[in-house]
Amino acid sequence: KLKCQAGIVVTASHNPKEDNGYKVYWNNGAQIISPVDVKIAEEIEKNLEPWEGKAWQLDILDKNKSELVSDPIDEVCDMYMSELSKLIHFPEINATVPLKFAYTPVHGVGQPYAERAFATFRFPPFISVQKQSAPDPEFPTVKFPNPEEGKETLACAIQTANEQNVDFILATDPDADRFALAERDPREDSETGWRIFTGNQLGALLGWYQWFTWRNRNPTVDVKDVYMLYSTVSSHILKSIAKVEGFNTIETLTGFKWIGNKAHELLNDRKHVLFAFEESIGFMCDAHNVLDKDGISAMCVGAEMCAYLKSIGRTLHQQLREVSILYGYHINNNSYVTCNQTDVMLKIFNRLRHFDQNDSQNSPVGRTKERDSEQKTLVQYSNKLKSHIGDDENEAVDKKKKDESYVYPKNCGHYTIVGIRDLTVGIEVDFRDGGKDKKPVLPCSSANQMITFYFDNGCEMTLRASGTEPKIKWYSEIRKKRENAEPTNENPMIDDENFRQETRKELEDLVDMVVKEFLQPEKNHLGERETSRK
Repeated sequence: KLKCQAGIVVTASHNPKEDNGYKVYWNNGAQIISPVDVKIAEEIEKNLEPWEGKAWQLDILDKNKSELVSDPIDEVCDMYMSELSKLIHFPEINATVPLKFAYTPVHGVGQPYAERAFATFRFPPFISVQKQSAPDPEFPTVKFPNPEEGKETLACAIQTANEQNVDFILATDPDADRFALAERDPREDSETGWRIFTGNQLGALLGWYQWFTWRNRNPTVDVKDVYMLYSTVSSHILKSIAKVEGFNTIETLTGFKWIGNKAHELLNDRKHVLFAFEESIGFMCDAHNVLDKDGISAMCVGAEMCAYLKSIGRTLHQQLREVSILYGYHINNNSYVTCNQTDVMLKIFNRLRHFDQNDSQNSPVGRTKERDSEQKTLVQYSNKLKSHIGDDENEAVDKKKKDESYVYPKNCGHYTIVGIRDLTVGIEVDFRDGGKDKKPVLPCSSANQMITFYFDNGCEMTLRASGTEPKIKWYSEIRKKRENAEPTNENPMIDDENFRQETRKELEDLVDMVVKEFLQPEKNHLGERETSRK
């Protein structure tokens, strides 16, 4: 609206205090992707030496001394709050529901914007977590200023919430683009009495709520132009909801720069983008105005969802269970191992592309002579990437790989792999149709190590080298629909905990096997992994 050419945010986001970072947005309001990022990098390479006499002329940044500089922060905030008000669906419920919220910005910048946004949604003021309400670059109360870490980062908020008899905890990370939510539930954690939702669980809840409220406002509108987006390492729950309700979903690469630019394309085509999310507690609830994850708008929409559910006598946990019953159970296991040596990391991924099944440490569980024979089967095919490479989106894929052959594992222990997608070298193959190689839909890049395995039990697991940390991350999900489990008005909470636990155990066993066989932590001296919240 201000017709800016670019935007810059200096931020370390949720990273430790020693870090800093730099986010760049283009004139479409989304973070830069190719070719803009490549062009900028080229200009940086041309100008590695500071311009003599000009580079540190800081007085040109003084709005009182330069006509080139202005400070539109008040105007921008007014516009933001005005647009935010259009997301309100139940103002009377928000104003009157007997709920108490606590909020923490985790020593970041979110407090004044959260206060104003909450008032815009007609909520009574939330309870502030005083120890963390003011910006403090030292982050004195937390080891990691990342609400996704759970009860360790939210300890101060939990203490305040318990003292003030609060129902829900709301949190944003230091630059307020991520959002976390916790519900008082003594059954969940005897230590804290709080249920802290994961990014995937919040994605399911917010996705359901955005669809529910949009449909209520537009009961007769055709859904053929309605879209939701999610990143490839996030839960596929939106896809499952869309299959039932009829709207569209799009899967993108990891990172909101991809989600934001894809949403911009859809909006230009006169499509309606309802919602987008990424598993790392990033949510886009207002694509028409913010083409990025936004913790403030997500916080307000999330709080209204809590208020609405309270008004019909339901908790967030109960609603999540109902979403699972209606659209299928989506159980996730996401975590990582540390790997401080780049050559070791490359060796691990290249081993998976030139796999010797006899070299794996196969588990004896469930093995038979037939299974042993099956595990020794190699899926080998020549990767004719010549037809895959050359499009603008895949230029970064290494040309040397055009004529290289790849051998991927077909089994991991007693689990059968039915498909592979390798976005580093540009391969996607389904072993069930004869192993025919096809071009991946998502962009490929030799600069990023990323392989996805599809298993015959419905599990999908992605191994990915982090671009910012010395970690090999994994993202896994198993999707199952429980038969004969329809929610009812009398009892929307069917007792399905055994089914959920069995499914979770199946996924955990598979993840343990993949980590052992494919990453080989002991052999490669990888750091101990941390078990994620499921």
